Amino acid sequence: MNRPLATSALALILGAGPALADVTPAEVWQSLQDSYEQMGYAVQVGSEDASDEAITLTDVVLTVDGEADAPDMILTLPEIVLTAVGDGTVRSVVGGQMTLESSAVPEGDDEAVGFSMTMDAPGNETISSGTPEALTHDVTMPTLTMSGRALDDRNEVPLTATLTGVTGSQTVTTAADGASTQTFEGRADALEAQITASGPSLAATDAPETAPDATDAPEASEAPDAPAATAETDDFQATITIADLTMQGDGTSPAGEVNFGSQPTQALQAGFGGKGSFAMGATSGSFTASTLTADGSRNDSEGSFQAASGTLAVGISKDGLSYEGGLTDMTTNLTATGMPFPIAYGAAENRFRLAMPIVASDQEQPFALTYVLDGLTLDDAIWQALDPEAALPRDPASLTIDLEGTALLTQNFMDPDFPQPVEPGPDGAAPMPLQPRSLTIKELALDAVGATADLSGALTFGEDPSQPLGKIEGTFGGINGLLDTLVAMGVVPQEQLMGPRMMMAMFARPVEGNPDQLQTEIEFREGGAIFANGQQIQ
Repeated sequence: MNRPLATSALALILGAGPALADVTPAEVWQSLQDSYEQMGYAVQVGSEDASDEAITLTDVVLTVDGEADAPDMILTLPEIVLTAVGDGTVRSVVGGQMTLESSAVPEGDDEAVGFSMTMDAPGNETISSGTPEALTHDVTMPTLTMSGRALDDRNEVPLTATLTGVTGSQTVTTAADGASTQTFEGRADALEAQITASGPSLAATDAPETAPDATDAPEASEAPDAPAATAETDDFQATITIADLTMQGDGTSPAGEVNFGSQPTQALQAGFGGKGSFAMGATSGSFTASTLTADGSRNDSEGSFQAASGTLAVGISKDGLSYEGGLTDMTTNLTATGMPFPIAYGAAENRFRLAMPIVASDQEQPFALTYVLDGLTLDDAIWQALDPEAALPRDPASLTIDLEGTALLTQNFMDPDFPQPVEPGPDGAAPMPLQPRSLTIKELALDAVGATADLSGALTFGEDPSQPLGKIEGTFGGINGLLDTLVAMGVVPQEQLMGPRMMMAMFARPVEGNPDQLQTEIEFREGGAIFANGQQIQ
């Protein structure tokens, strides 16, 4: 199971001025090593120059040996200087250019893939204060510049990113048995990132490099003018800027030798857990791309996006994994050589949430899935291509999916070999590791082009998920009017409407006094029977 490398690396960098410091440099360094080892990293030091008032460490290397499907990671810190300030606090500074490399050899391949990155944080410092049992660490980085590239001999994929005005505060409380709890918060004024990728075009690489054999070649008068094979490249460039980044969160680390890096399930069962959230202000980005096609021409594209704000949150514990995020007031634009018109759209809100169990249990555990797309609008060029006569309503569209339920997880999700092979069941199929037991449709709603749908209901499942029990109810509006409009537009022939109208008559009935408003009630009963509005259909 791959570790969250980006999160781990950022934590290591920001925590390089002590993540779990004490009141003397020697104790700071010891607690720092303990912290990293608890996370699953091995710590090596090239040299150490220590006194009562300061410790200077050079060539500090933190490594992780990857499992079968996880990459190796090496973080090198040229120098760490820990100094007693004299007022009961410790000042820690990382000097020199840090390097981070992550690599793995995919199964069936001989070459490693991954990335290497250098990081500079001039003027960084961490001031640690408090007691060994309750420490506070205040981090300052005027700038953090990262520059990296993929470990690829054929393609160039350099990435640069700069964080400015980075500040943060972390509080760590350690119990007598070694267990710890942490809270943190931080911010950055802005993030700017650029990526420039280029490499040999697949179209150019696949093109024949030599002329066909003379015995097989067509006559000169019949031979087409084929473009000569060249070493042309495909290119991609992108930039992104984010203002006003903030983050906060908390975590717990249990006592003992178990660590999340190498034994994630055992660590979770022992009490490891944490959650973190990120918020962004105004966000914008743009890209350009150019690729060579099989006929020798180039396909050029470009695009941009903006958003007023955004959020991202992640949480993990023995109770489950949660992942959610969203954007507000977003717009997107895209053009390409092969596109008949530009694609541009916007949305007032776009958010999602996923929550699921990750530790196996013989008891049912909750899960949830939410997706909301609100205020979706399309550019006039799209509408002109789809509906030049403006027959369809162009009001903002929306989609809401809000589900929750319970399931039985029979295998640990965080184990490296998930899902594990299991014996086939009575029907000859291998049981799924995540087996649903109940499902509540809190809301399933769609509002677009003058038609609406709104469904809700609840189902329960036994050993056979294909035979649920429960009821789903819903209302539909504007369906008949939409079908008539599509016929008038010539999109759907009149004779092809008989099937859809028969299906609607089977599953839905008109609301009294409003023939264009439909309602339905689908009931699932014992033995696999299904009833629609009281009539058995299966």
